[in-house]
Amino acid sequence: MPFPEDVSPEDKHKLRQFYRVLLSYADFKHAHQVAHHIIDTKLHERYQGDTTVLLQALNCSMVLAYCRPFSGNAGKRGESIPDLPARYLRVLSEREREIHEVVLFDRNKYLAHTDADASAIDPVRLQIDSSREVLIPLLEDRLAPLDEEATRHLLSASLKLLHKLAAERQASEPALMKYFRVAGPDQLFGEPE
Repeated sequence: MPFPEDVSPEDKHKLRQFYRVLLSYADFKHAHQVAHHIIDTKLHERYQGDTTVLLQALNCSMVLAYCRPFSGNAGKRGESIPDLPARYLRVLSEREREIHEVVLFDRNKYLAHTDADASAIDPVRLQIDSSREVLIPLLEDRLAPLDEEATRHLLSASLKLLHKLAAERQASEPALMKYFRVAGPDQLFGEPE
């Protein structure tokens, strides 16, 4: 995320915020698409056997994408993109904010990290008979997906956040256009010249 040398500190701050908006939009779009797929294919109803791992994997992808805008991000050379400000959460209903907190907890304690305390690990010796025992590591189901109701609320929350970010981008973009490179269609995905 290189900034032009002539950018003012105020505009550098605005650019960082703008980059957060762009990155967050992509993350919420992914979370929304995954939540939509989970609901549309009724994966919660089929949560057994082969669909167990599919629902767990999709839930993990959805939660990680949804949480990225709130999880910190340090770029190259210490240039950081700030977290999405809490003011964006004002568009969410009370229940959506509750689910927001649940998914942040799941991301931080179960999905992106292994938190031994949150996992409530409890190794237990199971006595098979008088001469045999086996150690059973009891722990929380760290990959248990959100239930259908919570997934629906995350679907709704991600859509509201997408709309809020689109409005923010539309309002911020004109003043920042001068800082972005110009490219023709054949250069769009190439290296800057």
